[in-house]
Amino acid sequence: MALTPESLDAHLRLLRKLGAEFVSLDGWLQSRHKAEALPRLAVAVTFDDGWQDNYQHAFPVLRQHQVPATIFLVSRRVNTPWQFWPERILNILLNHDQELDHPALAWLREFGGTRNLTSDQANGVIENLKQLDDETIEARLEEAESAIPTLRISDQRFLLNKDEMEQMRDSGLIDFGAHTRHHYRLNHLKEAGSLESEICGSLKDLKADGLSPVNIFCYPNGNITAAGEQLVSDNFQAACTTQRGWNTAGVQPHLLSRFSFHDGNGGTNAGFLATLVRPGQ
Repeated sequence: MALTPESLDAHLRLLRKLGAEFVSLDGWLQSRHKAEALPRLAVAVTFDDGWQDNYQHAFPVLRQHQVPATIFLVSRRVNTPWQFWPERILNILLNHDQELDHPALAWLREFGGTRNLTSDQANGVIENLKQLDDETIEARLEEAESAIPTLRISDQRFLLNKDEMEQMRDSGLIDFGAHTRHHYRLNHLKEAGSLESEICGSLKDLKADGLSPVNIFCYPNGNITAAGEQLVSDNFQAACTTQRGWNTAGVQPHLLSRFSFHDGNGGTNAGFLATLVRPGQ
């Protein structure tokens, strides 16, 4: 799911032509609480995970248009050479499928990881693997990459570093929110202590890093559990889901909907507008 800077630029221009007012998500929430007048068509831009390309490619476009945005950070992953497990799996399936017969990858074959997969089929393997918890997948990947060193992705940095985050914060355009400590999906965390560490600990980390985070959470992969939702409600003023749709003034703030755009559904103005007017699809 990638969006080019050109597409982002086109989206912002088109929304302005439609009369949209760009607001920070935190500012929109504060206006609701204070019963202030809200723009008829307010748009808040968000990014998940803290990818380095948010700084390299998105930030210059946002700065050009003076559009605020919120980036939800995985607090123990940013400022590290970490790469999320779906990208590591795709790297194996699409770039190293000749190694799939190795005993260290027997577990991956059980979830459909065979040779000569298309990109869509490889993404299907990712979906199959979501039956497992994130820590189990990461542990198996570490074992496989130790046994087959060529599977390791290059030393390229994928996530934001401290300097980039501070530059964006100091611009006055970018807010940072919490997206757990390790991007563990909440529906696979059974222990109360683990849930609290991932949810509440992520905000503590961002504060300790001096990033002045907003009090907003984002659910990894959109997975929500009753216990997790309660913790989020008790500790954050709001939270974003992956549910597609508009938010009206009376929305439940801990279950905010969003529109997820990539070049598949937003590469053209027609595709972008079609996605906006069909929120339930």
